Amino acid sequence: MRIVVLASWLIMTIVFCPGLKADEVVSDDTSESEAMVVDFYRRIFILQQDVREIAERYLHPDYIQHNPFVPTGREAFITAVSSWRAQMPETQRTRIKRVVSSADHVVLHVHQYDISNDKPGRAGVDIFRVSDGKIVEHWDVWQDIPGTMPHENGMF
Repeated sequence: MRIVVLASWLIMTIVFCPGLKADEVVSDDTSESEAMVVDFYRRIFILQQDVREIAERYLHPDYIQHNPFVPTGREAFITAVSSWRAQMPETQRTRIKRVVSSADHVVLHVHQYDISNDKPGRAGVDIFRVSDGKIVEHWDVWQDIPGTMPHENGMF
């Protein structure tokens, strides 16, 4: 699995340089959609780069949001993520564990945790729909990772 994640990261790094504009990424190719979504997520949630700049590059202005706590639209995303970041400790980390795609959908299996404690964190699934080189729609589900489980399979 680490090889798949590493290969996805390598493809993303080669295909997407920091100066690349979203309108230069127009393809129905699933691997390009995967690379774009991973780059978007990495810049927003892992590197914590400028929310407005990244959202304007990757999100359609009429971005559709299915998270019940965030209004729809690119501006609402910018407001919500900026507010969320202001509340998160500097020790908060996010890791993409796997990427799965089918047609115009890209799914990220994600681990969020805090390096300042021993709590296992949260497991999440973010689903994105891509059209014409922009992220146009988003769904997500999250759950806390319990300290103990009735098996040794883990969440990832």
